[in-house]
Amino acid sequence: MKESSQTGEDVSDDDLFEMSNLSPAQTGLAYRIWIRVNVHQRPQRPRLYVEEPKRTFYPLSIDEPVESLAGRPPRLSEAQFRDLQRFVALNREVLLAHWNDQIDTKDAFDRIRPI
Repeated sequence: MKESSQTGEDVSDDDLFEMSNLSPAQTGLAYRIWIRVNVHQRPQRPRLYVEEPKRTFYPLSIDEPVESLAGRPPRLSEAQFRDLQRFVALNREVLLAHWNDQIDTKDAFDRIRPI
């Protein structure tokens, strides 16, 4: 995965295999998000990914403060970004437990609360 400060991240098919996605219907958000377990115990901030068209992924921190980690998605309005922040705050415990491999994907999905 390579990071770019303004254009999101390129996510390979292998990376996608390690992630699970939540649709707007499941989250109440405007865009699909992707969550993953930190399988390789990479020393990075816990994150989820916002998917924009053309498979462009923008990482968002799930710890404090909730912020874009590789540039803000260009189609994401201020209100939609605040919704993302609200979603993360509401689901932080679940997202971090999943990131830290303390709960599996099914448990995470069962516990996610939409905004």
